[in-house]
Amino acid sequence: MAVLSVVVGSTQPWPALATCLDSLHQQAHESDVELLVVASHPNGLPADVSSRYPHARFEHIPGATIFQLRAAALRRAAGEIVAVTEDHCRVAPDWCRQIIQAHVDWPAASVIGGVVENGATRRVLDWANFFVTNGGSMPPVPNGAHRKVALQATVSYKKRVLPREFPPRGYMEWMLNQDLRQRGEVLVSDDRIRVAHIQSFSFPQACAIHFHDSRTVAAFRSARIGFPERLLRLVVAATVMAPLLFTRSVVPILGKRRHLGPLAAGLPLMALLCLCRSAGALAGFAIGAGDSPRQIH
Repeated sequence: MAVLSVVVGSTQPWPALATCLDSLHQQAHESDVELLVVASHPNGLPADVSSRYPHARFEHIPGATIFQLRAAALRRAAGEIVAVTEDHCRVAPDWCRQIIQAHVDWPAASVIGGVVENGATRRVLDWANFFVTNGGSMPPVPNGAHRKVALQATVSYKKRVLPREFPPRGYMEWMLNQDLRQRGEVLVSDDRIRVAHIQSFSFPQACAIHFHDSRTVAAFRSARIGFPERLLRLVVAATVMAPLLFTRSVVPILGKRRHLGPLAAGLPLMALLCLCRSAGALAGFAIGAGDSPRQIH
């Protein structure tokens, strides 16, 4: 049995997956890591993918959302440790080795999250998008037990704590982490495990992706809570969610004392993206996910 399995999903046409696989495949081969790649787009994998990445195992699941893709791969993973990253992330050259070492060094941890750097730095919008989605996972992050750790960009699990079955809609890492934390499992951050998050959108695309992501989160959350909490969250989404999200995005970056110039320049865009997220949450709690899960990259 492999010590480590790595799961990568993609809903986008090739070469979206190349960003991740070019940085991951060789080190996975050298460390005897099981590499599972699942794609849903008709053109998500090139014809020569098996010869280009001979160590990886590929599966095509037409029409699946990214949440369904990752759930399908997690069910198939055989490693004692199972790690997740995204198709638009470039992992560090020692990423696999550091995940294995981290689980040796933190034997009580069921979940270990790494750190995420911004790999798209050309435009202020790219920084604003990164700060809203991954700013809290940007280093420095104190190593050790945390209530929250990095999510799908760079997170790993002991195989024993993964569900044997997932809901038909798939899963989100925050849901699994929340369940594990409530069970008393230990979540750890380790800054040796690094990825670069590389995403660049036009302004309309950025607004749309934040709306759809937040609507999907709200719909997934609605399935786990009762009507009173759902109603409360609906009211919050309609009133104070945007300024709360904005504050939660800005304060951690100020505390890290890094990239303060891009932060200052991006504040107006971050505010607009937070408004998009609050609108998405309002829709998700009010009428469900709709087609939003299929819009998430």
